[in-house]
Amino acid sequence: MIEYKKNFCYRAFCVVLLLVLALVLTGCSPFAKTDAEGDSQTTALSAGTPAVEKKDGSESGAPAEEKKDGSESGAPAEEKKDGSESGTTAEEKKDGSESGSPSEEKKNSGMAGASASVAEENSRLQVVTTIFPQYDFARHIAGDRADVTMLLKPGEEVHSYEPTPQDIKKIQNCDLFIYVGGENDVWVENILDSVKGDQEGPQTVRLLALVETYSEEHLEGMMEEKGHDHDHEHEPEGTAEEDHDHDHKADASDQNTKGTDTHSTHAHSHEEDPDEHVWTSPENCVILIEKLTEEFCAADPVNAEYYRKNGDAYRKEFEELDARYRDMAASASRKTILFGDRFPFRYLAEELGLTCYAAFPGCSSESEPSAATIAFLIDKAAEEKLPVIFQIEFSNGNIARAISEAAELKMKINAAKQAEESSGGENNSGLSAAEAGGMKIQVLQLHSCHNITADEFKSGQTCLSLMTKNLEALRTALGAPAE
Repeated sequence: MIEYKKNFCYRAFCVVLLLVLALVLTGCSPFAKTDAEGDSQTTALSAGTPAVEKKDGSESGAPAEEKKDGSESGAPAEEKKDGSESGTTAEEKKDGSESGSPSEEKKNSGMAGASASVAEENSRLQVVTTIFPQYDFARHIAGDRADVTMLLKPGEEVHSYEPTPQDIKKIQNCDLFIYVGGENDVWVENILDSVKGDQEGPQTVRLLALVETYSEEHLEGMMEEKGHDHDHEHEPEGTAEEDHDHDHKADASDQNTKGTDTHSTHAHSHEEDPDEHVWTSPENCVILIEKLTEEFCAADPVNAEYYRKNGDAYRKEFEELDARYRDMAASASRKTILFGDRFPFRYLAEELGLTCYAAFPGCSSESEPSAATIAFLIDKAAEEKLPVIFQIEFSNGNIARAISEAAELKMKINAAKQAEESSGGENNSGLSAAEAGGMKIQVLQLHSCHNITADEFKSGQTCLSLMTKNLEALRTALGAPAE
């Protein structure tokens, strides 16, 4: 019995040995070795195909095919999840690479490319802005070396904006955060305080700290803002931010001769939060672009020369536009403009020496003016025989149109009375009574650039292009000749 068991085991061993030899002879051995760097690795099984030399000098039991990453394998290539290909059925490893090809150390170009892309993205300067003006300046400075994000979506009303959790996260993770710092940005300081409490936080830039500021103005006839008392005199405004060493304009009366002369229609001066619409003046845009460029250079010194080149180019375009504005104002036949809307253009008015009337302050939440305000604006438009009533962006224009229509009617009535008293009598605007009676008042838009519509954003509108349109609208309103 023992002898029988020995014979059986011997026969079984022989059978197994023969099977192994058969597998080796047919090229299907799982023990085939590669000579890549002397390492012994596992190859995939391929059925009975002749060995061919691969481009790297090693051999495989299947025809070599070139992979997308430049390596070859002995089976049909299949696309990997990372974009490279393997000579066998690919299985994704936990680290994202794939195996199953003939053994040799390979460089996965797909993964290398993806890693390089992530590294490049992480190394790019991340800039977040609150609204369109600083976004526009920043994207022109950044070019293709930084990523610039605007929190306020195109088409949204800036005065009703509230940050989302995603917006807060963007601020926390950015390198450079640019905001205005006016009454619409009261939420910013709380977020920055919380960010700096947890970590170092981003580099921050407050626009109102970069230029001289005026307090928000209450024009003659303007509707009183609810909760504000304008029946008393206030001390002139100090600096917009006490921890910045900048000289700030307090009010027109203590600025310069232009400021003193241009707003003689002020009912009074008063201390308010600074008027945040500093970018409405081309002169201020030049200063803002110059100083923001330096902020970019400080945040990303490696690309400083590139940022300065871009910033200088955009700044020079605004310098040219500023000169055109000044030439237009110097040749204008009148110096008065009227808004049937908010008034966010004090910085522009101060620069050009304009007298302005409006229904509401620049950041007013009011939408319906009082009867007294409407009556005052109608009288002014008719008295000054203004050819244009302005509205601003995102306005339905109803107030401006109502003033325009009523002022036209009032001028016709006044012209008829003048005709009775003195045929063809002249008025101080140079229009005869007949001409005044038939005069049409246009309603035009003056864009404050606070935000733009989705269509304007898609079409590539910029602060420069919008302010160029404003120049032509003002030329019509002020009676300035064409260039």
